[in-house]
Amino acid sequence: MISRLGQWASLSFALAMAGAVLLGPATKARATLTLNAVETGGPTLNVVDNGPGDINPATGNITLGDTITPITFGHFSVLGSVSTSNSPGNNILTQLVSSALSVTNNDSVAHTITLRISDTGFTKPSPPLLGASASGTFNVALDANMQPLAANVNGNSAHALAFADFTNTLFGTGITVQDFTFSTDTTNLTTATYSNNVPNTILGPSTTPYSLTVELVFTVAGHNVLTSRSDSETAIGLVPEPATLAMAFSALPLLGLAAWRKRRKSA
Repeated sequence: MISRLGQWASLSFALAMAGAVLLGPATKARATLTLNAVETGGPTLNVVDNGPGDINPATGNITLGDTITPITFGHFSVLGSVSTSNSPGNNILTQLVSSALSVTNNDSVAHTITLRISDTGFTKPSPPLLGASASGTFNVALDANMQPLAANVNGNSAHALAFADFTNTLFGTGITVQDFTFSTDTTNLTTATYSNNVPNTILGPSTTPYSLTVELVFTVAGHNVLTSRSDSETAIGLVPEPATLAMAFSALPLLGLAAWRKRRKSA
């Protein structure tokens, strides 16, 4: 005969199961790719994935303008600005990428723009080998007749930063993955290219969801243009090299033989 306590426990379990079916599994917070741009002494732009200003309906992709018509932001014209995220990632790669075909300073004096792109909820690979890259080219802007509007590319600079934050905070700066600075002062050239790559390094725990942030500070000289800008932050999984795997598997028969001999002696 079932006791009253047993009947109550059975009823409670049944009600809990019914509630679980009705409510369904708990939903996981959705990561949101976010872009923030600020011109020093000028306007501020904030764009959230699939929010106002984003012309690309795909999740994990913020596109400002297109590849034909530039958008105007303060003293700058920006052409082909795209930021992408594959949060939460997969066993092979997690990545945050920002690029632009061109960023043109339409004024005769230098101006500075700070661009930050961030996303949360990155959980794979495990453990994450974090790295970053940055590249771009400073050129003299041309007028409608393809004539240079400035004498050289002196006065340009690029400061590329990349962060991982294991508190999973948007725009978190817990761990610095990249800190690279480039300047075109005293070059007296009409073009200058920079490139920086940070090797993949284990910089955090293997299971905690984390955020990635790319922060870019550009000073563009008067009537200069930054072209082919590309900045990315990546995490790949720590996968043993084929030679390491071969050595590990080749040792298995020896381990098995040792265990067999040990059991035989103890018999």
